[in-house]
Amino acid sequence: MKNKLKDNIQQAKIACGILDKKVYTGPWHVQIDLTNKCNNDCIACWCNSPLLGDKAMRAEIKNKFLPFEVVIKLVDELDALGARDLYFTGGGEPFMHPRILDIMRHIKSKGMRLDMSTNFTLVTKEIAEQLIEIGVDHMNISLWAATPETYSKLHPNKNEQTFLKMTEIIDFINARKAEKQTLKPALGMYNVITSESYLEIIDMLEFAHLHRMNDINFVPVDTMPGKTDVLSLNAKQRQELSELVATLPAKRLEFQEKYQHEVLISNLEMFAQRIRSDSADEANYDAELLSSMPSCYAGWSFARILATGEVNSCLKSFKIPVGNIFESSFPEIWFGAKQHEFRAHTIDYDINDPYLKSMGNDMQTEGQGCMKCCDNLGLNMSVHEKMIDLDLPKKILIRLANLL
Repeated sequence: MKNKLKDNIQQAKIACGILDKKVYTGPWHVQIDLTNKCNNDCIACWCNSPLLGDKAMRAEIKNKFLPFEVVIKLVDELDALGARDLYFTGGGEPFMHPRILDIMRHIKSKGMRLDMSTNFTLVTKEIAEQLIEIGVDHMNISLWAATPETYSKLHPNKNEQTFLKMTEIIDFINARKAEKQTLKPALGMYNVITSESYLEIIDMLEFAHLHRMNDINFVPVDTMPGKTDVLSLNAKQRQELSELVATLPAKRLEFQEKYQHEVLISNLEMFAQRIRSDSADEANYDAELLSSMPSCYAGWSFARILATGEVNSCLKSFKIPVGNIFESSFPEIWFGAKQHEFRAHTIDYDINDPYLKSMGNDMQTEGQGCMKCCDNLGLNMSVHEKMIDLDLPKKILIRLANLL
């Protein structure tokens, strides 16, 4: 009940701040890159793909990580600002951080939600037991495949046994959760859909049911021109994929009955619209979706802290950091001039704004990567709904509270 009240207050403060173009509180959702070190070379990765060549993450950057004391201070600052959701992600694998479990315990002691993206290859049964004991809320497991053969093709430095071992650990976690009568951690299956894997999408859904995942998510591959764009789907492949996606709701019910287990398909409508987009041939999946939302709310609701300490205002703004936690506290950055500048340029979104030319994962000078694949789109849509629901009495209370 206490956490629910905190959720409602924070959501209302953020929504009111956007409407007033002021900042009444901290972000809702914060992503933290604990480390850039990674033990995988996912074929479509923006950092470590073997296809990147000289565009791969440089060794000196790849060795960066956030020291334990720095992360604890950051978490305390975020908690004081009202942040509710923390998510481990980044250019590296979170489980390569030497004190990840201690950091997790500290976050959960604050009553904050903890989610993460992980390649899952480093999770042992011993670590799994601790994840259950800590109460990690959710784990987004990047499998990208439903079969050992496809997995090994998309992860060149791994093999089919890696996939089978991960499947064993997934089953172990679910068995232990049942024994302990707990729902945490919820397990999600995350699938980047490429030209190598798109025909396996029904099998991915069945895998999720068979291994009792809580949810499954599909995203089109976000490519780097001249490097990983060989993984993009052509028009014929997208048409085939679109036809398969149309069958997913019925397949979900079929698998639910077969395995007596329900799996949520996250953002299915968004995924379907992305692959049908008129701009999808150039891997610009979100041009149509963004045209229906002329404002971006990331500057009020979101932040990402990189393993270098740099702070980004959205998931596509790594070329325009707004500060560094090794130089300033997070509150100083959040209420600072550069973050304010980001809000000013994005709240009234204009595709022709020169400021936005630095957006995106492309290593080229200008990209406008928002149109390629806006990774903040789901959160933006959620915030937009909260703004619609914010009535006048709540707005007045928030404004009065901010004056006290």
